[in-house]
Amino acid sequence: MSAKPLTADEQDPQRLMAVLRFLAELGEVVASNTELQPILDWLVLRTTSMLGADEGSIRLLEPDADSPRGRTLVRKQSHGTVSGSWPPALALSVTGYLLHRADHLATPDILDDERFAGLRGTETRVRAVLAVPLRVENHVTGVIAVTQARPGRQWTASDIQLLSIVAGHSAGVIEQARLRAEAMEKQRLAEEAKRIERELSLAREIQMNLVPSRPLACGRWEAFGQVVPAHQVGGDAFDYFVIEQQRLGLAIADVSGKGVPAALLMSNVQASLRAFCDGGQPIPEKVRHVNQSVARTAAPGKFITLFYAELDPVSGRLTYTNAGHNYPLLRRRDGAVEELIEGGLPLGLFEGSVYAEGETVMLPGDALLLYSDGVSEAMDARGEELGEPSLREMWTRHGTLPPGDCIRAMLAEVEAFRGREPQSDDITLVVLAARPPA
Repeated sequence: MSAKPLTADEQDPQRLMAVLRFLAELGEVVASNTELQPILDWLVLRTTSMLGADEGSIRLLEPDADSPRGRTLVRKQSHGTVSGSWPPALALSVTGYLLHRADHLATPDILDDERFAGLRGTETRVRAVLAVPLRVENHVTGVIAVTQARPGRQWTASDIQLLSIVAGHSAGVIEQARLRAEAMEKQRLAEEAKRIERELSLAREIQMNLVPSRPLACGRWEAFGQVVPAHQVGGDAFDYFVIEQQRLGLAIADVSGKGVPAALLMSNVQASLRAFCDGGQPIPEKVRHVNQSVARTAAPGKFITLFYAELDPVSGRLTYTNAGHNYPLLRRRDGAVEELIEGGLPLGLFEGSVYAEGETVMLPGDALLLYSDGVSEAMDARGEELGEPSLREMWTRHGTLPPGDCIRAMLAEVEAFRGREPQSDDITLVVLAARPPA
């Protein structure tokens, strides 16, 4: 901080001592504070005291703002005054006047000042105003002002000179403190972003480890699935497993919302599926238990869509229930497509929800597609969704391929449709089909 030399007009002994004390204290305040606000608070209190005013304020302009909008306003509250922001019209008028004139403003009553006729009748405690601009390298960076709640104070040349000296020595200090505070905030935000990114990466890794990474064969049938994660940790998951060496269990689920909470809730559902979807209970009863577990642990407003099915690999009998998930598409050998719709409400909405059971038979040449809404709701650069009809047509064309090849072909088409538009949601596909004879 460099102090400006005092002019001959400033050599009044009392004024000189007041200025020297102010400069000395300003140096101490700057040295002992790394944040901007304590410096502004001190400047306001000190200036108000030196000039015997009711209140003081500092209004800083946004660095690149075209209009005189203040970013920071601080005041001194004393007996008989109530702190609070200036009325917007008054703040804009004073700041705009100083920006235009680049000189001080001294008025005994701003509401009766012909220069501010538009303010007459304004409800405000600010009446007598003395304000000067804060300048850094001939650029106005803000305004410093002192005010009286009662009109009539005649601001003297000495008052104007003192506030101008304060502004002259404070503007650079404030600007440096502002820049320092901005740099520290940017550093803090960067460190916070890195921390969040690390946590999300860990959560994503955990989430991906919870879904199968390889196809599963059961008799002549094979299941294969893949999740293509979006940037955030999402709530998609799938699973397949063998039940008592007799049946193939198959599931896909999607949690409302994104982020770590959704991933944690999904991990609970996956654990519940493995725990309840075993043994001889009917599928609706198994899903009812899973729903109760979700309803008791999920946060209010959270729910999960789920499709769960079991396949007898010998007979091809497929039993299932659909808890509010996108209808799986069963492609028959002749190309006809059926939707599996029997079920009930999403998990977590009501603890007492009941679920219906659907049944069909899969034959060699048939294939079943499970998918999340990240597929059908993928958007192109024009904001148009891929949509269910396009997805069905895509599945009709690729459904004869082995599960792994089918999923790769469909993902390639979704990516081509999206183009350069970023992926907004997890994309999950699971295919169940009969393996070709050896």
